[in-house]
Parts: sequence; C-alpha cells; structure tokens
Amino acid sequence: MENLILILVMVGVGSFIGGLTNSIAIKMLFRPYEAKYIGKWKIPFTPGVIPKRRDQLAKQLGQLVVNHLLTVDSIQKKLADRHLHCNVEEKIEQEFDHFLLKSTSIQQLSDKFGINLQSNQLKEKIAEKIVEQIRVYLQEHHEKPIKLWLEQAVTDEDIDKASAFIRNKGIDLLNNEETRQKMEDVIQQYAQSKGFLGNMVLSMFSREELALKVQRLVIEYLRSEKGYQWISRAVNQEWSNLLEQDLKIAESIFEKAKTQDLLKKVIQEQLAVEDWLEKPIQTILTPFTDQVKIKIIPLLTDQLFEKLSNNVPEMLNQLEVEKMVENQVSSFPTSRIEEIILSISRKEFKLITYLGALLGGLIGLIQALLFIMI
Repeated sequence: MENLILILVMVGVGSFIGGLTNSIAIKMLFRPYEAKYIGKWKIPFTPGVIPKRRDQLAKQLGQLVVNHLLTVDSIQKKLADRHLHCNVEEKIEQEFDHFLLKSTSIQQLSDKFGINLQSNQLKEKIAEKIVEQIRVYLQEHHEKPIKLWLEQAVTDEDIDKASAFIRNKGIDLLNNEETRQKMEDVIQQYAQSKGFLGNMVLSMFSREELALKVQRLVIEYLRSEKGYQWISRAVNQEWSNLLEQDLKIAESIFEKAKTQDLLKKVIQEQLAVEDWLEKPIQTILTPFTDQVKIKIIPLLTDQLFEKLSNNVPEMLNQLEVEKMVENQVSSFPTSRIEEIILSISRKEFKLITYLGALLGGLIGLIQALLFIMI
C-alpha cells in the first residue's frame, strides 16, 4: 500500500512539474513583453523570446516574403494567368457597357479629369498641327513632280468642266458694262497713238461702235465650237505644264507667313469644335461597340499585363517590400502577435503541455520503481 501511494505521489508530482514546465516555457515565448530589472540587475530570460528577437524576426520575415513568397517569378506567373486576363477583360467590358448607358459629352469628361479644353485653343492647335504637317510634307517631297498627286485625282472630265467654266466666266466678263467701257478707252488711246490714221478711223466709226463690235465678235467666238476648243487646248496645255512642275513651286508659296495664316484661318473656320465638345461621347463609341469588345479591350488588357509583368522587378524595388514587412512586424504589438499565434496554435500548445505532463509522469513512475527496488 505504501509503495502504491509512493508511486502515485511521484507520478503526480512528475506530471505536475512536466506540464507546468512546458506551460511556463510556452508563456516565456511571449512574456514578459519588456525586460525586468531588480535595481540595475536585469532578470534573466526577460523579455520573452519573441519580444527580444522581434527585430530579427521582422527582418527574417521580410526576407522570407521577398525571397520565397512575393517573388518576381510568382507575380509574373500570376500576371500571365489567362483566367485572370479573362476576369479583367470581363470587368472592363462591364464598365464599358455601363459607360455607354450614360450621356457624357467630351467637355464633361475633360472637366471630370481636370483637363481644360477651350474650343478656340483646340482650333488653333489643330490648325497649327495641320499646317505644320503640310509644311513638313512639302519639304520632304519638294523635288517630286506634282503629277504624282494630281494626275490621278483630276480627270479629263474635270478639265472639260474647268474649260467650260473659264469660257462662261469670260463671256460674263465681256458682257459686263465696265468691260465695254474699258474697251472703249483702249480703242481711244490706241487711235490717238496712231495719229492721223487713228483719227480717220474714229471719224468713220465711233469708239462705242468699235468696242461693241469687238465685244460681240469675241463673245461669238468664245461661244463657238472653235472658241471652246481653243480654250480647252489652252487649259490642257497649262495643266500639262503644271503637272511637270516640282512640288517646290507650292512650297515657295506655302512658306509665306500670310499663306500659312490664311490657311490656318480657313481651317479654324471649318472646324466645328464646339459641336464636338458638346456631343455625347457615347454616340461616337456606340457604332464601334463590337470592335471595342472584340479587338481593343483584349489588346489593351494584354498590353497592360505585359507592361506590368515587365515592370514587376522595378515596382518591387520601388515598393521596398522587405523593408515594408520589417517595419510592419516591428511596429506590431507583441500582445497582438501572441493573440494571433495562440488563436492558430492553441490546441497544439495544449498538447505540448499535456505531453510535458505525460513525460513528467513517466519519469516520476520510473523514479518510484527505482526507489522501491533499491
């Protein structure tokens, strides 16, 4: 009976000591949070293991995250995931559809993004850009003949129309009273310059009669088929001569400041920028909805992910992830770290305590048996 009581006592004491030792060891992982002193003498094993090594732990965790968790390869592999691409494309398409249901003018959209769009400034910029592009084009091609551009653009029918236009305008000009008056003045001056012979002609025919006869003859000739053929040949000849000229003849005219200013003014007058700015952008995009979804959105998504993937090393370097993790862990309260670890491993810590009690009990049992045997 005494031996049994001895065994039970020693087993109980061993279990208590083993369990208590492991429990204290677990507590000492976290506590005390700060070093304890008796006077100037620091009590050993204070602070706890984790608070004491928190800076080192933070550094190791930072290196762990950068070297093994949040690596360049892992991020690039994730960015190359087609499933992620599809999800992003789907999200962009949803936002695009939602945008099309609205009515937002270009002016409103620019104001939303803080872009100051003034119609007059836009007109000036567009006109300047167009004129500059024309100037550069003329400089690059000034040695080439004009026919490279105009020969195919202007047809024989266009030349015939130009000939008819010139004939009609000529007839209208000759029928003008002012033209007849000018002809009379010319006849008068010519006759006077010829002296007696000229005065004799004027004594037979008045200058008004001569001017009227000349006017009618010229008009009749222009209206005749021969007159039209003469004008047509002249126009064709001049057109052929123009086609053989180099583009530099236009360049010399275009280089004049007045020419450029006039061209800019004409362009600005033709640009309906005010209407563009007030026009809902949805009306512009709606006809191209299918093309945007089928071609543009997938292309932009692929380019976006490719750009991100190529810049992952630089982004990680700029973010300083290792330093970020280190600072976060260093500033994290020890009590919170203890709470997190215990919430995850409380069951395992209890098992360790129980294992300590079991081992202590076994040691107590062995000691009791040895004591009885000896």
